[in-house]
Amino acid sequence: MEWLNDYEQELQAVFQECKASIAAFPEPLNFRGLAYLEQFDVFRARSKKNYICYLLPFWLRSECGLSTQQTHIMSSGNVLLMLYFFLQDDLMDNRRSSAAELLPLANLLYAEFFDRYRPLFSAESSFWSHFKRYLFEWSDSVSNEATGNYYYNDRSRIAAKAAPLKLSATAALLLTGSASSIPAAEAAVEEVLITLQLLDDYEDWEEDLAEGSYNCLLALASRQLYPDNPEARLTPAEVNHFIYTAGGLKPYAAAAADNHERLLAGAFRVSGLTAFHQKLVDNLRQLEAAVEAEKELLQGGGLQYWLSKHMKTGQSLKNSANNQK
Repeated sequence: MEWLNDYEQELQAVFQECKASIAAFPEPLNFRGLAYLEQFDVFRARSKKNYICYLLPFWLRSECGLSTQQTHIMSSGNVLLMLYFFLQDDLMDNRRSSAAELLPLANLLYAEFFDRYRPLFSAESSFWSHFKRYLFEWSDSVSNEATGNYYYNDRSRIAAKAAPLKLSATAALLLTGSASSIPAAEAAVEEVLITLQLLDDYEDWEEDLAEGSYNCLLALASRQLYPDNPEARLTPAEVNHFIYTAGGLKPYAAAAADNHERLLAGAFRVSGLTAFHQKLVDNLRQLEAAVEAEKELLQGGGLQYWLSKHMKTGQSLKNSANNQK
């Protein structure tokens, strides 16, 4: 995993810098902020890995000619902006989240992000108009997701749920005089963000089904099981049947593979981003293959199936996929 291993030491410095900034927040926001950062710390076991957020500036460095200092500034800014948007997601998705606790912390994180990116661009730079557009895309996507059925109607709006992640690619191109490549860079990053959401939705489908949240895998299952009734409410048993009996992961993994073909055919090629996306596609393909292998074992006999189930569980497969993001 050169897309990760080559940058581990530099990433450690980025996370240490972010921890130092958050530690300087007033109490108790500093403690809350550090605890929240720990949930996404790439160097902590069982943390939620958001590799593209941390690493995109490093992947862009050699292709765009960024300096080491610019790369570190953008990576730490990305980490802080990531925390800001995840806090927004928590408030929108979790009714138990407290606005009084999360909003003050979110505002401080947003200010820290600005402290890093503001010196890189003048007030007249087009960077700020791009940033505003990404905020519009994010706001539109999260506000209309429940009714938009993005998986079938407009997959670019799946990527828009993480639209601010495109910011560092745009920043890198502006800093190095390559603004004409911004549309191609945005398209490349969007392909990766869509595949990331496909993986997330595979892992989260049970929770999303229970909460009534939009989910790409559930959208696919609903269309396949109830083609004439888009309002049909799926049951967990129906989704399990779709995944584990009806081969529902085959077209789902194929969608990710199609994303990779478009990424390879695009005008903006970054080796780290391409390698990372290939790993995501491989993970979905492996999940699909594991489901098919389990079906064959089940058809082959009870003892063989029992032994296999106790050697490798479906949950371990989910954890493996999650650890690669």
